[in-house]
Amino acid sequence: MKRIAAVLFCTLTLFSALSCNKSLETTYNKQESNIEDIVETLAGSSADAQTDYLDGVTRVTLVHGEGESLDKGGVVAFYYAAYQITGRFLSASNVFATNHEEFANSIKWAVTDPDAFEIATVNLAKESLVEGLQKGLPGVKAGDECWILFSGKHGFGKKSEGPLPSRSALAYHLWIRGVTN
Repeated sequence: MKRIAAVLFCTLTLFSALSCNKSLETTYNKQESNIEDIVETLAGSSADAQTDYLDGVTRVTLVHGEGESLDKGGVVAFYYAAYQITGRFLSASNVFATNHEEFANSIKWAVTDPDAFEIATVNLAKESLVEGLQKGLPGVKAGDECWILFSGKHGFGKKSEGPLPSRSALAYHLWIRGVTN
């Protein structure tokens, strides 16, 4: 009897795990479909747009900068607006963080921290970034304006982060100010 109960428990546990994985894959597939629609809209907004597919992460460059491209171990300085992707379009209501003052003012973003608009400077070799940014930033140049988009598979994972639920799909609008390798 104990053996039957143990086998039944293991079977139910395995079934539950498989169901969760299938549900999670369905979630990620839906997010990736939404990202494809957003990328199509972004790429169509600029005649010079360039789309790069980077191992599950998509970067759409709208304005091309000059100079050296960021290496995986380089330092990048940028302004950003970060969005949670909840559908096929991005809107100001989906912004969860920004350090770009002009952008913040344009969407009437409430700022309480006077240092909120300092440029972000990140050393890719030393600092921990969400996987989607880690994959999407190499290759940018000073002067680029780009978007980096990715499903929850490359985001914060199974933990919630601030106002974001776990496994959220994310989009980062970036204004690159400097690159050093």
